[in-house]
Amino acid sequence: MTESQPYDVYAKLEDPVGVLSVALGQWEDRDDSKPQPEVRRAANVAMDAIDGILRDLYVMRARLVGEIRAADDDAAARVDALLAARRDADGTTDGQS
Repeated sequence: MTESQPYDVYAKLEDPVGVLSVALGQWEDRDDSKPQPEVRRAANVAMDAIDGILRDLYVMRARLVGEIRAADDDAAARVDALLAARRDADGTTDGQS
């Protein structure tokens, strides 16, 4: 097994989720009866935060998929080795007893 960086989801997403929360709060509290350009900017900030969070989640997902595949390949190799050793111990070469 190789050493890798831990999945620190909280540290990676804490700030963007905080920004998202504040920006969405500003958007939710808008007064549509008057111009509020700062509220419209908050909506853009919220969308940017969502995009960043999704990007980070996809990076984590891609890493996890790669690690799962590697772990499955390692497990399959161990099973193949055990089966080969068993066949050798049984004196069979065709995989049947």
